[in-house]
Formats: sequence, structure tokens, C-alpha cells
Amino acid sequence: MKGCTAERGKIVEERWINVDGVSTRYLETGTGKPVLLLPGEGSVAEQWHPVLEGLAHSHRAIAVDLPGYGYTDPLYGSNSPAQLASFVWRFAQEIGVESAAVVGHSLGGSVAVYMALQRPGKLSSLTLVSSAGMGRAISPAMVVHAVTPVGDLTKWLVPVIPFGPELLVKTIAALGARRPWRIPRPWWSSQLKAVRSPEALSGTLRSIRSSVGLLGQKNPLVGRLPELSIPVLVVWGIQDLVVPFWQGINARRNLRRGELKLFPCAGHLMPLEAADQFLAVLRPFLDRAGGGAPEEERWT
Repeated sequence: MKGCTAERGKIVEERWINVDGVSTRYLETGTGKPVLLLPGEGSVAEQWHPVLEGLAHSHRAIAVDLPGYGYTDPLYGSNSPAQLASFVWRFAQEIGVESAAVVGHSLGGSVAVYMALQRPGKLSSLTLVSSAGMGRAISPAMVVHAVTPVGDLTKWLVPVIPFGPELLVKTIAALGARRPWRIPRPWWSSQLKAVRSPEALSGTLRSIRSSVGLLGQKNPLVGRLPELSIPVLVVWGIQDLVVPFWQGINARRNLRRGELKLFPCAGHLMPLEAADQFLAVLRPFLDRAGGGAPEEERWT
């Protein structure tokens, strides 16, 4: 990114913490007002690696592996977005974050919305990137995985067939990005290691089946967006093949304090393939929205 050599020089550190008995992995860099970054379905915290670097000069930027994905242990029971939101709140307390801006991609977007609904006033802003829950439409491939044995076959075959994990990661990149060659190396290596784990694949499949059915996404959240009083930035790649960009337009229409930015040459993995363009929108938004909830609304 031009003019950002100093930010790129910041070290992104891998850290671990125990949250209610769940061994939790996260990446952190920078100092200042905290920003929590939540990855998408089955993804790893390295999804946010270029964004972490880009925020490091002005923010304490934290990307967490959600339970059951990446390298964080799974939760017992369902991995519903509401349960994941409660977990992220507990994680924030454990790392000393009282208030923050939250950025969520795909599944992480719906988790971010639930975080705001669960604790009104505790967040300074939300950024929803190709967010789940903004409508019913979703890629037919996701529906096939959710309602047919294909999902089970993928879970069992990927770890055992030659180059199975490599093929799966390349498929994720090809489906999710219009320019997969622009995806940074840290995501490729970490995602490949993650999908070699049958437990991670099982967790992803359970999550898909809990949120996707024959008619598409279950229980859309878009109808609850008017309850949000904080600033919300909605970001979408127009060439998104997983969740269509018009869901972002619909989400903006339901927000009281919403902004919308569409990227014409990006797909579902927009934060990875267009990180510089995303940062050019995100950083001014964070500055306008402020870095934390009012003092009287913080943790008690």
C-alpha cells in the first residue's frame, strides 16, 4: 500500500488465551483504540492479515479465530451466530477490551450484528463485509453442502485423498475471489493447515447446516438492523458469488446510520484480494465513528 511502509512494518503477533475453557487463538498488532476483526465461515484470522497491518499505526487491531474454525477449540453444542457473539464478548473481556469497533466478514458479519444486539451501546461502530444474514439468497454450492451428503463426503475425503487440502483451499479461493493471485501468502499457508484438521471441517459443516437450508440462508437478520443506533458501514464486492451484492444494498436501506461501499472488481473474499481499497474506506469510517462507546456505557 503506497505511503504505508511504516504500517506494513508492524509485527502481527500470534497469541493464545483461555476463554471459559476454550483455547482461543488470535492475531494482534498495533496500539490505540481497539478494532475486533471476525473472519468468515471456516476461515482463519490470517484472512485479516493485510488489514491488521494497515490499521496497526492507529489502532489496536485484533483478529480472532472463531470457535470451531481455524485453531480455536469448538464450543459444546451449536455454533450459532448468537452463541459465537456471546463468546466474542467473553473473549474481549479476557483480553482487556472494554469497547471496540467490530468488523465482520460473512459469518463474522452476522456474529457482529448479534454482538451489537446483545449489548447495545458497547460498540462504537460495525463494519459488515459481504455479511451473512442480510437475505436468503446464497451460492447453490452452499445449499448443496448443507442439504445433501456432499458436505459429509467433503469432510471425510479432504484429509485423506492426495492433495485434498490444497484442492479445497484453491477451490475456496477461486469461488471467493475474482483475483485469487492477490491473496497474501499468510492466508494460504494458515488456511491450508486448518483444513487438514477433520475437527475444523466438521465444525464448518455443522455451522453451514445450522444457517443454510434448502431455501437458502435461515433466519435472516436484516429485519433487525433498524434496532442498531451505531454507525454501520456495509461493504460488498459486486462480483461476490457466495452472497449477492444486492443484499448489501438492502441492508443499507434498513440501517438508521448506514453507509454503503460497493467494489466492482472484488468477490466474497474482498478483504484479502482488495485490502488496500478496503482500508481506504475503513480507516476514515473508523475515524468518523470514533473508537469506543461512551464511558458510562462501558463494562461495569
